[in-house]
Amino acid sequence: MNVFSSKDLLLSKWTSNAAFHDETHFVVTGTLTDGKGEISRVVLQGVHNRHTFELERETLEDSDLWRMGWR
Repeated sequence: MNVFSSKDLLLSKWTSNAAFHDETHFVVTGTLTDGKGEISRVVLQGVHNRHTFELERETLEDSDLWRMGWR
């Protein structure tokens, strides 16, 4: 399980364990909050192809799918 702080999430770097949208390296370029002000979704952008998509925050916590940093 990846453990991270909500305040440090913006502009953090992530590596997908499997190619995702033909990319493995991503940067968090935005966050979306729920009615309580807690981050519920993140906006990721591929480093090479600049493809942008939204993902549930909980998905990044799954270390079988994602790793913090670029590797």
